[in-house]
Amino acid sequence: MDLEKMRHTLSHVLAAAVQELYPTAKFGIGPAVDNGFYYDIDFGNTKVSDADLPKIEKKMRGIIARKLPMAKREISRTDALKWAKDHEQNFKTELIEELPKGEKITFYDLGDIFTDLCKGPHVDNTKELGVFKLTRVAGAYWRGDEKREMLTRIYGVAFPTQKELYEYLKRQEEAKARDHRKLGKELDLFCYSNLVGSGLPLFTPRGTILRDLLNDFTQSYRLARGYKKVCIPHIANIDLYKTSGHYEKFPEMFQFISQESGDHLALKPVSCPHHSQIFASAPRSYKDLPIKYLETTMVYRDERKGELGGLSRVRAITQDDSHVFCTENQVGDIFGELIESAKDLYAKIDMKLRLRLSFRDDGDGYIGTPEMWKKAETAIKDMADKFKMDYFIGEGEAAMYGPKMDFMAVDALGREWQLATVQLDYALPNRFHLEYTDADGSKKTPIMIHCALIGSIERFMSVYLEHTAGWLPLWCAPENVRILTVNDKVADYVSQITSVLDGVVLDEPIKRNKLRYSIDDSADSLGKKIRRATDLKIPVVIIVGEKDANDKIVSVRLRNKEEKIKLTELADYLKTL
Repeated sequence: MDLEKMRHTLSHVLAAAVQELYPTAKFGIGPAVDNGFYYDIDFGNTKVSDADLPKIEKKMRGIIARKLPMAKREISRTDALKWAKDHEQNFKTELIEELPKGEKITFYDLGDIFTDLCKGPHVDNTKELGVFKLTRVAGAYWRGDEKREMLTRIYGVAFPTQKELYEYLKRQEEAKARDHRKLGKELDLFCYSNLVGSGLPLFTPRGTILRDLLNDFTQSYRLARGYKKVCIPHIANIDLYKTSGHYEKFPEMFQFISQESGDHLALKPVSCPHHSQIFASAPRSYKDLPIKYLETTMVYRDERKGELGGLSRVRAITQDDSHVFCTENQVGDIFGELIESAKDLYAKIDMKLRLRLSFRDDGDGYIGTPEMWKKAETAIKDMADKFKMDYFIGEGEAAMYGPKMDFMAVDALGREWQLATVQLDYALPNRFHLEYTDADGSKKTPIMIHCALIGSIERFMSVYLEHTAGWLPLWCAPENVRILTVNDKVADYVSQITSVLDGVVLDEPIKRNKLRYSIDDSADSLGKKIRRATDLKIPVVIIVGEKDANDKIVSVRLRNKEEKIKLTELADYLKTL
């Protein structure tokens, strides 16, 4: 079964059902997408919500049961515009008027009940359609332009068999339960304030512990490879970004004028231009290279409000950034170090990796010469082959200044996320006239390598919380251990336990990670204390009663089991978790 044809046809069936139920509806576009389809519709003053989906779905099933043919026909531009005008379909009129003159205009007729402007492809008859379900209603600006009309987008999913649909819906329910926004609130990790603003998360003490540990984890790899920490301001003169090319390519840059000096400034959307200026601040020799800078810093981008969501898309982005300035014959070694670091990092957090080589397309949103791009893309591909990486090429996915290796992490639900990235850049060093003195005394331009091993801490947190369902491993859980007392007669034994816990230091995957614990000795029932600890998904819960104290043992409760451990063995036991 051709899934694209099936899903695209279902979008037409959806539109036909809407037309019967809401005769004055105006139709935008209705493509096939991953796992299903959608249609953007203007319902006028009528409000359509998720509650209306069963009614629309029932109408769709009735249309499908009639085994209607899907017939393609070509018509003239004049007739197409007349059709759109006669049916008061203003969005279709706009689409037709934008078609190149002389291009064939095709329509598809769903039996005799619905006609739509469309290139296809479609199935021949509705009897060929598989199973489907309408899933949700959302708002969508026409043509993605927030200055245009807000339409109602109806989403649906479709698969060849009922089993595949069931499995997909089951995964979606699991994803809903793992939603990091829900977990963030339940685990007291981060919050939002309307007064602070959209896309600007606030991290609680517990969430800040997690952020700091993730940052220590990712940066430990580069510190071990000789990277040096640097620190840059959060604002810069706009000329910095004009020179780098970001001014033209980053319309979402926050800009302002200094009231004191009149300087045109911007909140930094990236940190690479700043790091280039640290390199440029002193004469450099080939003997100094590679020079490796490392910084975890926030960058700021004025993302569209409708695209902001939880930690996945924010306006204040904390990047585990690094930049290397090197010679051409050092590129392979630098990439090798970063590839091995990425592979090891993601193995330790139990996420599989795939590699995407992100190359440019024929668009004009890039800087640098075609020769630079060809050279860089060839170098990237050669390195992927050298390190025997399983990769695919994503055209149009490159950064504006060069191609990159994007590491696609696969989570527990099989979803793929672009997190780590290594980028090769010949363009920015040229634009900033960076140079070093080679062995023969000549001036050469260094090559710049950009790398982030987890991308942004906010986005990585969102992915990792959903990957683990909030059950973070011991090393990065904000609270490692909670001690629950059965009664107040065990206070002395609790002190003995905490003395042991105070001496526990976790050295994997990061060094000198001191154990974090708390004591719940409240008057609440033991059941209530256990529920509190479970709700916070604390990895280790130690229950202390009088028998435990007499026997010098601890009752350890983990996510999936309970054990009795001798107090003298507790420290070593915790280091194995």
